[in-house]
Parts: sequence; structure tokens; C-alpha cells
Amino acid sequence: KLYHHPSSYPHHHDMMSTNSELAKNVNRYLSDVATSFLKFSCFGAVWGCFNPIPVAGSKHALMIAKTGKFVPLAPFSSLASIGYYGGVVGCVAGVQRLICGGIGVARGGRHDVFNEIAGVGGVYIYMRIILSSDKRVLWNNRIVGGALVGTVAYANLAP
Repeated sequence: KLYHHPSSYPHHHDMMSTNSELAKNVNRYLSDVATSFLKFSCFGAVWGCFNPIPVAGSKHALMIAKTGKFVPLAPFSSLASIGYYGGVVGCVAGVQRLICGGIGVARGGRHDVFNEIAGVGGVYIYMRIILSSDKRVLWNNRIVGGALVGTVAYANLAP
């Protein structure tokens, strides 16, 4: 008999359980990244509702630059700051969980303080590179917003 069914191979069931465990780890990892991003985006949006400092480039910021007099924003007066801070805070949390969880999955599902430290280091690099200028932050938020719209569209339109 030239053909042997894969289940007759030694350790076949061990390999299948390893693959299913990896799939579970990856699913947990991706859901953690997504929920952290969404949860902290909401926290950032709430912060943006009450933040008295206008977003750079907004009409309030331009007015302050023109007059030279700082006038704090009233709560709920700037939609731009809601999206701005929602995107920034959500991305920071998402990057941290992406790096931390990715290292945990790469280490065979092992989650410990070293993963968290690496995640914080990744956030530091992300903030130094991406969040270092207003222009980059705006592009970051546009890309994230586009990805969210694409995700929602795909989830609702895919067969």
C-alpha cells in the first residue's frame, strides 16, 4: 500500500492540536488588538470632547495664532479634537497590544512582563516617528479612519 492516511502517521494528532492551539493564540491576539484599539479610541474621543486645547490647524487654533490670545475650548465644541484624540490614543494602545501580543504568539503563547516592555518600547518608537509632527498625526488618523471604514464595509458587504 503506497498511500497512508495522515491520521495513521505518528504524532498526527499532536500536530493538529498544536495548530489549533496556535490558531487560538492568534485569534486571542487579534481580538485583543482590535478591542484595545476600539476601547482606547473611545477613551481618546471622550478626552477630545473635554480637552480645552484646540487641534493644530483647526479654526480655533488659527484664531489663537492670529490674535495671540488663548481661549480654551468649551466642552463638545470641537469635532476635530474628538476624532484627533480618538485616533491617537487608539493607535497608541493598538500598537502596544500589536507588539506585545505578537511577541507572545511568537514565543509560543507565553505572555509575561517582557512582552509588555517590548510593547512600550514599540510605542515609544511609534510616538517618536509617527506622532512627532501634526502632519504625520493627521495622515496617521486618515489611514486609520480609512482602514476602519474599509473594515466595516468589508464586514457588511462580503458574501
